[in-house]
Amino acid sequence: MKTGEMTNRERIFTTIEGGPIDRFPVWLKMANPTWMSSQPEPYRSMSDVDLLRAAGCDLMVSFGMPASKKMPHVRATRQEADGTMTLTYTTPDGELVLQEKLDPYTNSWHPVRFPADSPENFRLLRWLFADTSFSVDPQRVQAGRDWRKSMESQEAFTCCGIGPGPLMNLVEHLCGPENTVFLMADEPDLFRQTLALMHEDRMRELRAILPSAPADTFWLTENTSTSLISPAMFEEFCVPHLRDYGNLILEHGIIPVHHMCGLLNALLEMIDALPARCNEAYTTRPLGNVSLAEGRKRMPSKSLIGGTNATLWMQPAEEIVRTVAEDLANCPDRRKIFLTSAGVLPPMVSMEKATQVVAEFKRL
Repeated sequence: MKTGEMTNRERIFTTIEGGPIDRFPVWLKMANPTWMSSQPEPYRSMSDVDLLRAAGCDLMVSFGMPASKKMPHVRATRQEADGTMTLTYTTPDGELVLQEKLDPYTNSWHPVRFPADSPENFRLLRWLFADTSFSVDPQRVQAGRDWRKSMESQEAFTCCGIGPGPLMNLVEHLCGPENTVFLMADEPDLFRQTLALMHEDRMRELRAILPSAPADTFWLTENTSTSLISPAMFEEFCVPHLRDYGNLILEHGIIPVHHMCGLLNALLEMIDALPARCNEAYTTRPLGNVSLAEGRKRMPSKSLIGGTNATLWMQPAEEIVRTVAEDLANCPDRRKIFLTSAGVLPPMVSMEKATQVVAEFKRL
């Protein structure tokens, strides 16, 4: 460890680079509707920075920089009623319908109808990714620049990002886990052609966003888990895409980060070879299937942002700290470790408990 107190930004940058730090950076995913809406005032109404400071966290905050997508062959219509969102895509060959429902407890949307649920509909899906173009709103770009300047003046580390790549998009949003595997096996040529179109679409989107991305890091929100895809699927269909995305992000002078919140143990060596610098939401057992020690030994090129899990956060504060301390003791070194809640901090974790654990993590 480095002697002398570091600034927030210096501590996080140095952790990512693997240099000596004064203490582990600590951050909880609490500045979000899922956690905040379950809390009493004043916490449910605080700004991100004020909330993280109140908990004693190191400051890491995000800003959305979406790109507007033009699909020349598709007309999209959206309807929302009674907590259900219906998105209809009218293609030259027919309609695709996606439906999601709002979970009021977590304030998040979840699919209840996948649009490409058959080989026939999967063929229509290609129209959504053919000949697309992307642009960013100049006013949003300026707002991002102003936001970044403000955050840096407060010593906050900044993030922005994008949703899942082609395979995980199929699994989570467009086909569902079972149909994705069925289509891969039953329609192999069509499956690969569609993924290639989706990859080209994603590269166009990134080329539109990255020149004005207002952040230190750009997160690829893959949500990867071998509970949904196999290691062979990851190697064939994710690794080449993630390599292209990571290298493109690096070309723009931004740090690429993988958000992979599932079961990763069988993938660690493959992830280590990719250009992203960090693996975020690194989730330990029993919710995940890795440890900090395994990550440092088998994925040494990556900074590990996580090291806990939602199940652990249900335990008393002393048990949380003891478990993490034991994991750290088995690590080959104390480099590249950023202790966080991994996933979203469970709503039943009080501010008092969160603050206590943060303070104890800083002493490790």
